Amino acid sequence: MLATPSRIPRIVLASVLGALLLAGLALLATGCSDSVAAAGIGTSSQTTDALAVLPSDADVYGMTNLAEARGSDALATALGGSGLGMVSERGSADFQDFVRMTGFDPAEDLDRMYVAVSDGMDERAAFVAYGRFDRERIERYLADSDEADFEVTQIEGTAVYLTTSEDGRRGGFALASDQMVLAGDEATLTGMVQRLGTTARPAGPDLQALFDRVAFPDDAWFVARGLDRVTGEIPAEAGPSALAARAAAGFVLSMRFDDDGVPVRAFLATKPEANPDDVGDVVRAGLSAMRIGMKDEPSALDVLDGVDVTAEAEGVRVEGFLTPAFLASAQR
Repeated sequence: MLATPSRIPRIVLASVLGALLLAGLALLATGCSDSVAAAGIGTSSQTTDALAVLPSDADVYGMTNLAEARGSDALATALGGSGLGMVSERGSADFQDFVRMTGFDPAEDLDRMYVAVSDGMDERAAFVAYGRFDRERIERYLADSDEADFEVTQIEGTAVYLTTSEDGRRGGFALASDQMVLAGDEATLTGMVQRLGTTARPAGPDLQALFDRVAFPDDAWFVARGLDRVTGEIPAEAGPSALAARAAAGFVLSMRFDDDGVPVRAFLATKPEANPDDVGDVVRAGLSAMRIGMKDEPSALDVLDGVDVTAEAEGVRVEGFLTPAFLASAQR
């Protein structure tokens, strides 16, 4: 995330991006993973438009359906009715003023959020957010605020709001419509605005094969290719999970927000020289080590005991289910 020099730009950017970033991180943090044919990422207009706009050369792509997450009884119970809690400054006076003046509350008005990350660096992240954005009120708020330190420019008829971080990096967001916002560093954002209205999408058989493995296209999914670039060099003494990552060419994680819990499915696409059966054994060893480390956590043990690991011709499939008790314990 971009560090901004004043509170107002920080609040605006956090409001637009905060939910997506932390939701994406939540996908990584719940790396436990029920079996049907892969659904793929679907053909919804929002997914199609988002992938057309996002950089085509990214290593990582992801989507979180915040509207579905808000409607999950299991997540609501686990969070104690506190909501998704993805914007840290929600209780501040500046944030409340922002909500009052713009009519936009990210905890309620963000529906879907997409992310693409290049070179394994968060400063190369690009975001597409769908929800309810009153562009006229937001633009008026930014124009009237003395602290809103944004430079406004026009790119092919779309207003783009840029700010400079303390370390000199420039980035911001663009209000593409009352339903769509784009964000990223200056160069990435410029490219995204220029691709609005196009139908291109990330290509390549390796990436498409990973997209085809997404089990829950309308709730949350995360796809990573070129893991050697994303994870960096893995030391020989690394633990089982890191060793499995070394054998992986790509990774897919998806989940569904049900009322009685969260089904999670993962797929580790192995490199040609790796044996999926051996990689499956490494994943099982990692699960065994986790059981030992969580022997005093009954809800975690219940989840781990339900995880199924299956080696296939092209990789390893991992399936599981996050119970409400586990989700609640993870918040403590």
